[in-house]
Amino acid sequence: MGIREGSSGPFVIETFDVTVDVASLAAVTAVDTAVSVPSARVGDAIIVQPLGTWPAGITAPQGRCLVAGTVQCRIANVTAGAIDPASQSFRFTLIHDAPGVS
Repeated sequence: MGIREGSSGPFVIETFDVTVDVASLAAVTAVDTAVSVPSARVGDAIIVQPLGTWPAGITAPQGRCLVAGTVQCRIANVTAGAIDPASQSFRFTLIHDAPGVS
């Protein structure tokens, strides 16, 4: 963790690697998976990166924090068939205001 200075004040960038088992995705559907990510705060900018092989036909994961400490990770299947991605590590990069800054 390091405090950086941005145009709107100081901010912190933190990364956490968490194992995620996304449910099987039916054709042309999206699924939200709740993932426990320490330090996640409502309003954080969140980047989600799968660290293993990612199946073709599945969108890049999107993350948002609705409750402190939990990231909602949304993934969609854009193919005509079901896909069940393997359990794997995802890297969550959190960008939020530095402590003491509101």
